[in-house]
Order: sequence, then C-alpha cells, then structure tokens
Amino acid sequence: MSNIESSTEIMRYLSRKYFDNQCFVTREKFKDRGFVIHHLWYIDNDVKRDNYPDGENGRNQYLNDLKPMVELMPFRFMLLKNGIHTRIDHFRTGLARMKKENQLRLFLAVMMTKKPERIIKKKHCKRHRK
Repeated sequence: MSNIESSTEIMRYLSRKYFDNQCFVTREKFKDRGFVIHHLWYIDNDVKRDNYPDGENGRNQYLNDLKPMVELMPFRFMLLKNGIHTRIDHFRTGLARMKKENQLRLFLAVMMTKKPERIIKKKHCKRHRK
C-alpha cells in the first residue's frame, strides 16, 4: 500500500491540528470541499500549486508535499474558504456583501500576506525609456 494520503485526508488533518478546523476569515467549520491552504509568504524552493498538474492527481501530489511544510511552520499558512482565498488577490470583489467582522479578518489576512515584488520590464515603463 502507498504512503501517499488523499488530499481530503490531508486537509482534514491539517485543518484540525493547525487551523482550529475553521476558515480564518468566516469562521465557517471545515468541509471536505471548498477549502484551501493559503501561503502567507513564500520562501525559496517553496511548494507552489502552480508547479503541479491540474486535477485531483496534481492536488494530491501538492498537498502531500505541502503537509511537512505546514507541520514545520504552521504560522506561514492559513486555512481559507476558496471564495475568500480568491478575494485576497481581488479583495474589492463582493466586499459590500460580506459581514463587517468577516471584512476585518479578510483585511487582516491580506495584510499578513506578503505579495511577491513585481518585476518591471524597462522597455514597457515610460520612466526607463531613453
């Protein structure tokens, strides 16, 4: 038998052990579908979902590789509902419909997330043209 766990088993385990079994923003109890682990910041050679194939097989590989990192440094991660996770990158979308206390926790999550620096290509930036 393989020692690779299913993505659902890993998410259940991590949510209970490290994230109080609830979304950081909405405080909704963890469910087997619709939740993600959010990186607050990335380190060199970090496990990123973009580096894995799409679909359930890629998700299983990703979460099996991510699990030891969460266990080692749980303070680098948050458990979020997928809809909330989407709002971290596009946090204006739907804010008027959110409860005020959820808005505050979302803003806190956004503030805690270190965004990668943007690389400005000189040929596209008017300041750098000669």
